[in-house]
Amino acid sequence: MSWVLLLILSGVFIFSAITKLVAIDPFEWIFVDMGIPSTIAAFLARFFIGFEFLLGLFLLAHFYLRRFTYPATIAFLVLLTIYLLFVLIHKGNNGDCGCFGDTLPMSPLLGIIKNLGLILLCYVLRIIYPAKPYKYQPTLATVVAIIALSIPFLFVPFSQKKAPINLDVLYKDSTNRPSIELRKGKHVIAFMSLGCPHCRTAAKLFKTFYDKDSTTPVFMVLNGLPDQSADFFRDTKAEKVPHLLFNGMNDFLRLAGPYVPAIYWVNNGIKERKISYTKLDVISINDWAKR
Repeated sequence: MSWVLLLILSGVFIFSAITKLVAIDPFEWIFVDMGIPSTIAAFLARFFIGFEFLLGLFLLAHFYLRRFTYPATIAFLVLLTIYLLFVLIHKGNNGDCGCFGDTLPMSPLLGIIKNLGLILLCYVLRIIYPAKPYKYQPTLATVVAIIALSIPFLFVPFSQKKAPINLDVLYKDSTNRPSIELRKGKHVIAFMSLGCPHCRTAAKLFKTFYDKDSTTPVFMVLNGLPDQSADFFRDTKAEKVPHLLFNGMNDFLRLAGPYVPAIYWVNNGIKERKISYTKLDVISINDWAKR
């Protein structure tokens, strides 16, 4: 039974590392939102993921369980819990804690509960699962640690290149163009389909943000049939949020990509970040806009 618990604990850390690695940009932005420069944030995100791999593999191979792995795992989880408590106090139980990347959204409170459960599991394993040292444990542990910490840096190298977004197409029609200049300054621009349920959920969030602070730099580019707009605004109550009813389907898809809602943080025509609507929070948006 004890080896099953150890396998579960190991699996959680390895799964957590993999889910962050396959979509690392949102995880990097957790560090950027703390005020950490982007280059350092990119390094910290990769080191963090590598350390999760290390803990998961050390648990799986039961390297130095009592001397290092159990204490390090508990300390790591305590630090994460303190961070999530800070988020919960200052931002509320909104958005995604980022525990499992974009694969499994989880609120900060649920993340705290998960961490406390894993800490308890560690303490139980310290009692019921004895250490089983390997003959060549130091050499094997060193090799595994190097591999684990290297994985994020090898599979997702640093990239400082940001993709531009051609917003000129939104200004082609002189009778139907954005009421504000989106090509300059910082804006969170959401591309939404009028008939998309998830887009409507995102629009309701934008309404909430705008109602709290009308200086929040949010903008909606809406696409769909003309007769859908009335129902969209009747449902979302987001008509006061700055928006554009954009009719060019091909241009819309080139800007948004294949899936909507597509939400981009745009700085002087450069896409700095793409984010799921489940991770939106007005504090982070306004902090970014002021930086």
